Amino acid sequence: LAAKAAGMALTNLSIILGAFSVGIGFGLQNIFNNMVSGLILAVERPISVGDTVEVGTLMGTVKNIGLRASKVRSFDGAEMIVPNGMLISDVLINWTLSDAYRRMDIRVGVAYGTDPNKVMDILDEVALEHEKVRKYPEPAAFFLDFGESSLDFRLLAWVKVEDRLSVESEIKMSINEKLKEAGL
Repeated sequence: LAAKAAGMALTNLSIILGAFSVGIGFGLQNIFNNMVSGLILAVERPISVGDTVEVGTLMGTVKNIGLRASKVRSFDGAEMIVPNGMLISDVLINWTLSDAYRRMDIRVGVAYGTDPNKVMDILDEVALEHEKVRKYPEPAAFFLDFGESSLDFRLLAWVKVEDRLSVESEIKMSINEKLKEAGL
């Protein structure tokens, strides 16, 4: 009414308001996408607080799931605010969705002339002795290949995600000690 009283044509005003509404619509599109994604996260539950997740190059523990964004704490201690739309539309790896165990893969090379059976026995023994290694599925050692300068072996064992690095380090040190003791 004020525009008409000022002598402005209402058709010009409706064009300006229409363009303004389209601009606002495009600007709010991302916000609505994240809000709808937040509702999908609440209903479907592909992630929960405490899960270890990986989205693109981001990896960490979910600390909070909000309506628009979620908080993920990286293993370096950084708090990341991740838009919920990214958690729904990008490839999401949830490392702890069904359980907290992941397979550990340790590669070992020994000198040519070493008895492969002794090496595999040592690998199996070390894995089975460690209290944080899951007993089922049972750890498994494999003779992989004849490398350029070594016989190559692989040890596979299941451990909790949060213990993986420390257990892997402890097992590697034990393997080294046992190989020395056996004269290998």
